[in-house]
Amino acid sequence: MQNFLDRALSKLVIILSVFMVTYHLLYTQVLLLGPIQHLNLHYMLALIMVFLYAMHKAETPLSRWTAGALVLLSLYATGYVFFEFEDLQMLRAPVLMLTTQDMVVGTLLVLLGLEASRRAFGLVFPCVALCFILYALFGHYLSGILAAPKLDIQDILVSFCMGLDNGIYGSSLAISANYIFLFVVFGSVLGVTGASTFFNQVGYLAGRRMAGGPAISAVISSALMGSVTGSAMANVATTGAFTIPLMKKAGYHPYQAGAVEAAASTGGQIMPPIMGATAFVLAEMVQRPYADVMVAGFLPAVLYFYSVGVYAQLQAKKLRIDASNLKVDFNLRNFLWEAPVFVLPLVIITIILLLGYTPMFTIFWALISLLVLNVADIWRKGDWSLLRRIVPALVDGAVTGAKIGVTCAVLGPIISTMTKTMLGVKIPSVIALWCHGSIFLALVLTALVCILLGCGLPTLAAYLIVSLVGVPTLTNLGVDLFAAHMFVFVFAVFSCITPPIATSAVPAAGIAGAGYMRTALEASKVGCVGFLIPFLVVFCPDMLIVTAPDNGLVILGYFLIAVTAVTLFGVFIVGYGARELSALERLLAGGACAALIWTLFSFNPLVFGAGMACFVLLIIFQRRKIHMEARPA
Repeated sequence: MQNFLDRALSKLVIILSVFMVTYHLLYTQVLLLGPIQHLNLHYMLALIMVFLYAMHKAETPLSRWTAGALVLLSLYATGYVFFEFEDLQMLRAPVLMLTTQDMVVGTLLVLLGLEASRRAFGLVFPCVALCFILYALFGHYLSGILAAPKLDIQDILVSFCMGLDNGIYGSSLAISANYIFLFVVFGSVLGVTGASTFFNQVGYLAGRRMAGGPAISAVISSALMGSVTGSAMANVATTGAFTIPLMKKAGYHPYQAGAVEAAASTGGQIMPPIMGATAFVLAEMVQRPYADVMVAGFLPAVLYFYSVGVYAQLQAKKLRIDASNLKVDFNLRNFLWEAPVFVLPLVIITIILLLGYTPMFTIFWALISLLVLNVADIWRKGDWSLLRRIVPALVDGAVTGAKIGVTCAVLGPIISTMTKTMLGVKIPSVIALWCHGSIFLALVLTALVCILLGCGLPTLAAYLIVSLVGVPTLTNLGVDLFAAHMFVFVFAVFSCITPPIATSAVPAAGIAGAGYMRTALEASKVGCVGFLIPFLVVFCPDMLIVTAPDNGLVILGYFLIAVTAVTLFGVFIVGYGARELSALERLLAGGACAALIWTLFSFNPLVFGAGMACFVLLIIFQRRKIHMEARPA
């Protein structure tokens, strides 16, 4: 009986996954339902998928039947919205005349979302959401600036969900339903078709003639794969299974190999064209075309991955690693044959987005092209076993997309609370008072909140919650809206490598066979430039390109200064340049790096001159060492 139930649940999950993917693909081309009904169906499917999957994976009969009951409650609550849609939207909700059943359903919609998000990503996010909900209910008992107006329970439920035009059915769920879900499925299918192996080979080609070849391979492959998957942990698990053992074999210490992979995999979320899907939310929040976000992310991403590559190369030189003798399974003919299968869908995404088409239109053609190219590749190879791997990939993508969907839904009541109680105005005002008008202090506080929330939340949730409070605070102090959102977004991304809960370091340490905390600390050191980039975005917004598209020479000048500073930073933290650094040389490298970074913040020519003077002195000292070593004994 138990085995029969397991098989039945497994088939139900597969059927539901295929239906979800098919429906969302069709909706990009045909208006099957009205906008709100579409969101309700997306929420219904997401809730059922999360609870059905939990039922399938349950280890005890009690937990299995509990999950089953939640599936039925989800069907009832969202089904009720379908049946009562017109009366709710046109009659009862606008005049706050909800029936008892309306109020029960509204409460269920909120509580089911909280429970589904708990099962999806743990306790942190639902606890944060619950605090906002409780504030809406009981905030009028507080005194002072944080006191909330007294709200009727019907008013709260209408704003949370039963008004059907905000709260759960607001913009965050729409973003999930219209493009995040399909982009997650796209990344899952791309991964199962061998993309990680292909991207590893791309990295091998780029780094095979360098001392840090295996680590350079990890940086490049993780940048490409991470952009698609949007998950640092998944990226580490796929590309790291190949790159970490290869780095260890070359001579990197286990914790260094794990750290390089964790840092590179985390950075994939700021790498165009997809940027881990959270960037689509950013585009919606700032009301800019996604192409602007993609262009804005280009130079920061290049700068970050260059910094990780510098660390890898200098560390290889310091450890005297020679990776030229490592044997890697690489066949150029097969590589060129397989390249279109993985490259063309990404090229299609980039071109269509840059042409100004919507993400919905883009992901449809990207996913269709990926499936067609893979079928053609299967036909060419005569290996039909790949088809059996696509279905699990669809399931994995649908489950992950459903988890993100319920999280986006729960963000609705948080946003409604911020607007309904005026908390979104009060908190920025309080923070501005604490900072005494200091932009830098406000940025540091925002960054700390981002990192703390990111320890237990996916990037999307951390970004959305902090942007609700942090962005108004920064814009009130004069920071550009686009730059403020980019600041929060990048810090939400790099919270994945921040101890004590550096999520990307967990699988990296496991694969490397190294200590978790040492790997996490090294990863935060390797990816340290990721914590600098958001400040550059604010103080040197030309680095985003879209803020000053006509200042090409200025942008190039700033970028070259940033590249020099990043190179010096790598030299400083590794303690190696052309040769091993003395204490004085290390001090010169650190001083030059700090001066050049401060130049980007202050545009002071004297500071720039001092930095370049330190840089020149460092080069002179290093060249003297080389000449002294070259002299005959």
